Amino acid sequence: MYKVRVLQEIDDRLDAEYYNPAALSTLKKMETKGTVTTFGDLVDEGYRVVYHGADSIYGLKDSETLPFLSPTQIDANGSISFEDAEKLPLYYKDKYPKGLGKTGEILVEVKGNVSKVGIIPSTFPKNLMISGSLYKATLDPKRVDSHYVLAFLKSKHGQILKNRLTSNTIINYIAKDALYSIPVIELKEKAQKYIGDKVRQAERLRAWAKLLEYRVQSFHSQFIPDQMNLDFGKKTRKVSSDRMTERLDAHFYPGVVEQYLNTHPCKFKSLNALTTVIYNGQTQPESIDEFCEQITVANLSTSFIKGQPRKVSSPSKVDKFIKAHDILMCNAAHNKSYIGRELTYVHTDKKLLPSTEVMTIRVNRDLLPASYVRTYLLSRLGYVKIQSTIRGITAHSYPDDIALLDIYIPEVASNKKHQWFKQDDLLVQAGCAVELSQKLTSCAKTLVEALIEGQLTEQQLIQAQQALEDGDNSLDQAILSKLSAEGYAIEGATPLFSDVDELYSLLEEAVQAEAEE
Repeated sequence: MYKVRVLQEIDDRLDAEYYNPAALSTLKKMETKGTVTTFGDLVDEGYRVVYHGADSIYGLKDSETLPFLSPTQIDANGSISFEDAEKLPLYYKDKYPKGLGKTGEILVEVKGNVSKVGIIPSTFPKNLMISGSLYKATLDPKRVDSHYVLAFLKSKHGQILKNRLTSNTIINYIAKDALYSIPVIELKEKAQKYIGDKVRQAERLRAWAKLLEYRVQSFHSQFIPDQMNLDFGKKTRKVSSDRMTERLDAHFYPGVVEQYLNTHPCKFKSLNALTTVIYNGQTQPESIDEFCEQITVANLSTSFIKGQPRKVSSPSKVDKFIKAHDILMCNAAHNKSYIGRELTYVHTDKKLLPSTEVMTIRVNRDLLPASYVRTYLLSRLGYVKIQSTIRGITAHSYPDDIALLDIYIPEVASNKKHQWFKQDDLLVQAGCAVELSQKLTSCAKTLVEALIEGQLTEQQLIQAQQALEDGDNSLDQAILSKLSAEGYAIEGATPLFSDVDELYSLLEEAVQAEAEE
């Protein structure tokens, strides 16, 4: 409960959260750092489209559907996973034309969690429809850099100012007038550009990483026999005695897998023969003393490790820490369909401990690329195979069962062998790009926070941007070197960017790749 002691501070809102001391303090700090305007004053055009029910897409072809983006596909950093978007019938684009997304539109979650904020990048799926839980706004380019505003709204100060505007005690909701009243610092153009460019660089690195991952999967797919004509609904199967294991349940021997094996005899090896180890992780209690970092199912994704690991007690043995090129998989779920859907590729040598619910598959890379095994297991047949290992009502997959899976071993021409194995390094490079993109987004938020807290001045940002435009990155390096996960210029904190030169190098490669596309 909050007290407002000065009568003049009472606004038309009578709910306590609106007068949160942290929000009032933030407003006062902002007023001393620059011109304060409102979000609504910066909007050229904005909509929240209300859809009257969602029609079924059952029986429709992919060409008869369109992607439907909701807050679920926007992560904590503002990155959008378009590939995970739901589908709606194609006629929705004519039925709700104002719901179509546009490049550069700010997306603000106004219903539910109300914490998600994103921006539609230059490249996005055709006919993208935006959920009614997101308010979509095009900002005035003559006054404000949309990517700077994204960083402001994602900062802890922006979140405080936004969250105090929620109403409805059952489902949080921010009305249009309330959203438009959010205070925003209107910095000078070059200061906005400096911060906004960090977000744009993050977008560029993410796009490049997706391109690299797509190329790796496309390269490996040429060596995997076609699966289009397989009967995935096949219920009967005849399993030879030499294929039988201790598993005597029919579920472990899908008919379609037997069909595939019989079509390509003597072309498969068990995963056990192709790996050095397959194991489940070890869950440790949280700790801030003598700790290590632990990744859980929440840190897994369709590509690379995401989010911030937990700090837990270091285990007595170190044999369960992951290594670069490991493949991580969720081994337990309330809904069994999740198991095998995401196979996370480890791109880092950081000391990370997987939890009990995370399985690690370590491919013997002297025999074949780990990225090939991942591509094969991500195929439709690979998913069926992983699903066949699940035991029990509680849906668990165990290392001993995964080890029995058959992997197709292609005959790769000698002049392609080097390129085949090189795909592992390309996937690691993609993972590094994703990690740096997350850090750049965090960097942009931290710069806004440092500015409001007085740790950094607007003039410093202007000078750094001007120097970059003149071809000098020394001021930019000086600012980046002071950033950490804890904030800006925190004594003793681990730098956010351990190697700024690596960041610049990857950004150059991403720019070059973008130009070649």
